[in-house]
Amino acid sequence: MTLVEFLRQDGYTRVPLTKSGLGHFHTEGTLEGRALSVLVDTGAMSTVFSLDIAREMGLALNKLDAYGGGAGAARLDVYQIGGASFRLGALAPRTAALLAMDLTHVNQAAAQRGSGPIDAVLGADVLEAHSAVIDYGSSSLYLKL
Repeated sequence: MTLVEFLRQDGYTRVPLTKSGLGHFHTEGTLEGRALSVLVDTGAMSTVFSLDIAREMGLALNKLDAYGGGAGAARLDVYQIGGASFRLGALAPRTAALLAMDLTHVNQAAAQRGSGPIDAVLGADVLEAHSAVIDYGSSSLYLKL
């Protein structure tokens, strides 16, 4: 039995990944139907979306008392997005909350290394909630429904 057969039998859904020139995995997603470039980041605690995109879309935002950071930014305001849906293909991943943050620092770092813009970061909240398996051989993310 192959890994793919085993995962399918165990209720996993495949999410195709592409690898950037930097070696990072990306996938495509949507927020309220808007196409997004999503960076898969196993080191990120939460899944976050671009604050600029959330504002541009007119999504309801509630500023939280907590701060976010990562990839060179230490104290960024975090907002909860109200009443929106996030999808990876046909799958609606479970998140603790839909969060938005300024991703300028992420995009600046990516641009300096020749990578395109990132609209969202898929974090450990989704990966853990779906018992994620990343298959480097086939550039695939498997999420258990």
